[in-house]
Amino acid sequence: ADDVVLFCHPQPDDIEAVKAILQLFGRVSGLRVNFPKSTATLIRCEDDTVLPVVESLGCPIVKLPITYLGLPTWKAWLMNRAGRLALVKSVLSAIPLHQLLVLAPPKRILRMLERIQRGFLWAGRAEAKGGHCHVNWRRVARPRTLGGLGVHDLERTGMALRTRWLWFSKTDERRAWAGLDLQFSAEEQAFFFASTHTSIGNGHNTKFWEDRWINGRSVREIAPLLHACIPKRRRKNRTVAEGL
Repeated sequence: ADDVVLFCHPQPDDIEAVKAILQLFGRVSGLRVNFPKSTATLIRCEDDTVLPVVESLGCPIVKLPITYLGLPTWKAWLMNRAGRLALVKSVLSAIPLHQLLVLAPPKRILRMLERIQRGFLWAGRAEAKGGHCHVNWRRVARPRTLGGLGVHDLERTGMALRTRWLWFSKTDERRAWAGLDLQFSAEEQAFFFASTHTSIGNGHNTKFWEDRWINGRSVREIAPLLHACIPKRRRKNRTVAEGL
């Protein structure tokens, strides 16, 4: 199973509850938790008072900073480049995906992540100099069908992951977050707007002013001055069924 991080209060009841849940999960799934190979870390609490409580978990206690799903870069030189590529795609590219689902990290952070990937792939260490890089990273991040190596382009992957919420809001009302006022950047909204159009059914799920339902175009495209006169709340909420 994948690694997991659990947060709880260092109190006897909480610790026992966590341990019981993990043991119950193991009995049901057959995936036993290896407590000696797990670790516990104390965050903003007094060691003397909570240490005996945490020790009851039966796992070593380590101090911050800790490594979560980290790559053993000291072993990279033992691997060929194909092996390092597989790890870049399966581990280094996968670690930020959960954050990219909801957050748009600054481009500086994305470049730092790419630098780590590039260093591991080309040089087997945390950073690769220009001479080590055999192919431009933009080409490496293309799909194999387009001449790349299939490594995720983090910026484009993040945009695709976030705009899928816009897609689900149109196609699947059963989602638990349906109806929430999710926030998207102007770039993400423009990307989704340019990539989709609406086929009218009963008109209850299509926005009269915003969606592209008139022969693949929206009122905003056809009559921008009229669109600008409409209060924002009405543009955002009025459906085609209501408008007609």
